[in-house]
Amino acid sequence: MKRRFRNATGLRPLDYVQHLRIEHAKRLLEAGEQSIEDIAWQVGYEDPAFFRRLFRRLTGLAPGAYRRRYALPDFARTGTRETPVGP
Repeated sequence: MKRRFRNATGLRPLDYVQHLRIEHAKRLLEAGEQSIEDIAWQVGYEDPAFFRRLFRRLTGLAPGAYRRRYALPDFARTGTRETPVGP
């Protein structure tokens, strides 16, 4: 079964699951509202340090650096733009 899975996806089952988890973590980091520890837990990692190492290995960036680079602007997250108030 593992061989069939690898032939179909090009990945071992564990690598595939890790890829899915990291892709979900990337979306959560782009939203920019949760702590990295909460994101690690939400995508299935009990050890935030392991999550950070794996994230960096698979993406080339630490989770915090990824968030700083790819965070969505506030209006993209909330659907509204803040307009300056003043004279």
